[in-house]
Amino acid sequence: MIPSYPARAGSPEGALRIRNACEKALEDWAGKLAIAQPEEQLNVWENRPASSHHGALMWNEIRGSLDKEWAIDYCVWFLERAPVYAVGREEGSAVSRAGQIVEALRAVHYRSSRVGMLCLALTSQSDPAIMKVVEKVEGENPSEEVQGQASLAIAMMLKGLGDDPEVMEKRIAHLRSAIIKAHEVEVGDTSVSKLAMDEIFIIQNLTKGRTAPDAIGRDSSGEPFKLSMLKGKVTVVAFWHTRMREAERGLSLLRKLHEQHGLRGMNLIGVTSDSRAVLRGLRANNTIPWRNLNDEDGRIHSQFRVRDLPIVYVLDAERKIRYIGGPGSFVDLTVEGMLAK
Repeated sequence: MIPSYPARAGSPEGALRIRNACEKALEDWAGKLAIAQPEEQLNVWENRPASSHHGALMWNEIRGSLDKEWAIDYCVWFLERAPVYAVGREEGSAVSRAGQIVEALRAVHYRSSRVGMLCLALTSQSDPAIMKVVEKVEGENPSEEVQGQASLAIAMMLKGLGDDPEVMEKRIAHLRSAIIKAHEVEVGDTSVSKLAMDEIFIIQNLTKGRTAPDAIGRDSSGEPFKLSMLKGKVTVVAFWHTRMREAERGLSLLRKLHEQHGLRGMNLIGVTSDSRAVLRGLRANNTIPWRNLNDEDGRIHSQFRVRDLPIVYVLDAERKIRYIGGPGSFVDLTVEGMLAK
């Protein structure tokens, strides 16, 4: 059963207006940030459009229509743009907003030809119940392309279960299924086959214990830099961007990490495709006090097969990978343990 919603039924026209307004607000903000003088940049940064604001507007528009097929695409947008807000619950509700979307997928939409991207968007959530619903889509949806997208989503969710050989075998099997069934399906500016091949590359080359690529670039001041210059030191490589989802939260966690461990021997190196001018301004006003590499051509992102932002690699003194994931408590614990040794 789909939970009952006290909200009015929304409309695809209303949802489209909200999405367009959010994207325009972000585009306008990014333009202001790019041309702001150093003394103005902090004020522009602090007035970044809040993902929770537009997330709340979209949720109010779609929550009464989760059983309608038109809402599927906007559920994808909602999960991708406001994943933290999606984890929250309405007052008096026992189910999160994302959980209500999952229930609509399980009960109503699992056979729809439009739910492939929804399965992929749900990988941003940590609810273990999601995998069972995506497995239902993989097994019962009549479209091979949707089955393939669901296979890719399952492989990505299996990442969180560790590097056990049995888990790795399942991941590779699902990735192969994704390539066979949905290789031409577009996902943003890439494709299912490219994402699946990147995941296989990660399994073979970028898992815990492997040596990280020797990223080479120039920092915000134009100075050349490569990771091997930090041999013998604990290093955290953080991929981020000013327009990434939940940017305020992600950068706040990185700032806390830098403050707690930066003076104890840890090196935090940011990698972003933001322009060098933007980086210089944010560094000057102490928004990002750590060293950052400018990667406008995407070469370093490609080396590390980075898709979602932010993502953090924790490297030991020999550049071996010890942790991969989002910023937060697991990064702190990994760094703390390594510095203690």
